[in-house]
Amino acid sequence: MRPVLKKLHRLSGLSLSVFLLLHLTNHLFALAGPSVHIAVMKLLRHIYRFPPVEVFLLLCVLFQIASGIFLIFRAGFFKKSFYEIVQVISGLYLSFFMINHVRAVLMARYVWKIDPDFYFASGVAVRYPEKLFFIPYYTLSVVSVFAHIACAHYVRRIESVEGDLSTSSLPILMKKFRRESFGIFIAGLIITVLIMICFTGVLYPL
Repeated sequence: MRPVLKKLHRLSGLSLSVFLLLHLTNHLFALAGPSVHIAVMKLLRHIYRFPPVEVFLLLCVLFQIASGIFLIFRAGFFKKSFYEIVQVISGLYLSFFMINHVRAVLMARYVWKIDPDFYFASGVAVRYPEKLFFIPYYTLSVVSVFAHIACAHYVRRIESVEGDLSTSSLPILMKKFRRESFGIFIAGLIITVLIMICFTGVLYPL
């Protein structure tokens, strides 16, 4: 059962990665100002708020959280490599974030009757004392996305060549895979900084 669940976990993760690519790209448009961010968001909502797509994404979120937690406890946390441990920790934080973030967005739409747009997210990142929680909360969420992807990339690349190479070849490839993963993570840090300076009012008054 575990290999099948692990494969399904990866597939749901890939589906969510497509959404996250759109979502984070949308946030980067805030570099040009809130109005540009909101305009791009309205266009992208035609995709991810299309009812079948939205239901599919919500199911992926629920499955990703449940399957991830199950796989962690079945595999044994302390028997994992450094990359797997970072993947687990970042995945646990993302589970915490997704539960709270999805709940907040759905509450805004269906209970509070407000648009969860740029100002919905940035409002709590510029007001005191809320920003003391929400700035690290948002920052860690984006960093965790790229840490999780980087580590998953490394683990997956190692699994794809193990058993097919000589002992002498594996360290060379491991070094290459580490560089690839490090590149993903550094790109994520840059993206995180760019997004956060927009949402915290560094570039323009909010």
